[in-house]
Amino acid sequence: MKRDHKESRVGPWAVQKLNALEDYLRYYNTALKNQPFTRIYIDAFAGSPVSKVRGSGVPPEPSPFLDEAEDSEAQEQFIQGSPIRALNIENGFHRHYFFDLDESRAETLRDLCKATENVTVTVGDCNPLIRELAKNLHDRKLRGIAFLDPYGAHLEWDTVESLAVTGTMEVIINFPVAMAINRLITKSGNVPENWSDQLTRCFGTERWRDIAYDIRKDLFGNELVEKKGDVAGRLLDLYLGRLRDIFPYVATPRLIRNTKGAPLYYLIWAGPNRLGLKGADYILKQGEKVAKSR
Repeated sequence: MKRDHKESRVGPWAVQKLNALEDYLRYYNTALKNQPFTRIYIDAFAGSPVSKVRGSGVPPEPSPFLDEAEDSEAQEQFIQGSPIRALNIENGFHRHYFFDLDESRAETLRDLCKATENVTVTVGDCNPLIRELAKNLHDRKLRGIAFLDPYGAHLEWDTVESLAVTGTMEVIINFPVAMAINRLITKSGNVPENWSDQLTRCFGTERWRDIAYDIRKDLFGNELVEKKGDVAGRLLDLYLGRLRDIFPYVATPRLIRNTKGAPLYYLIWAGPNRLGLKGADYILKQGEKVAKSR
């Protein structure tokens, strides 16, 4: 295992997200395998090909047969990231586009893909790069999926919209409204300008402000700003409503929680075809059932 794999860590809830993604990629390619389309996969925030699950590697009890280092190593859990899962789909995609900001992760991906044709790994901000790529995805002989899994509020609305207008692309979005996005909306209402700009680019509108805050004046005419309740839920509704404006079909989102049951983010599918909606709804609902049964 390469050192960079060990240094890349994800929470155990990432397993749910990646399993749901893989299930849908298999469904998608099975449904289209006999169709004459060139199938495309885009991974906007590709990340590490393999990551260690945080919390693994700590044995419940000392083992008399292994020293401490070996015992800990034996307990470590590693999971394949989205790029490897997409590449390993049987009868899968004809072209893969991976984007990442980190050169070392990109180089690891390039090494893994040396024997695979039609794989493009690009370092840089995926937003303008995908918008440029989307200009070439209007061909009706193409079909594809874009997995948009940002680290925070870094997925820009213009990027999502550029994929929607192709009429050929579906999207699976990790929307971290209950985690990263809600943290940018301060209780005081004094949102730093860079955070404010990021939120506006994420939602494609400044309506998030009206949803997040109540603004009124006291008896002396002073402006009082108060953060509303259930901001995450209200912002999710805003985002889903805007997705429905640009995609014909949007599946019911699946909520992913951390190990203590606190909400983290939603998996959202949107696309141009009813068959995709049927598969996405089924897979996301099954995931909820599995999570609740654990």
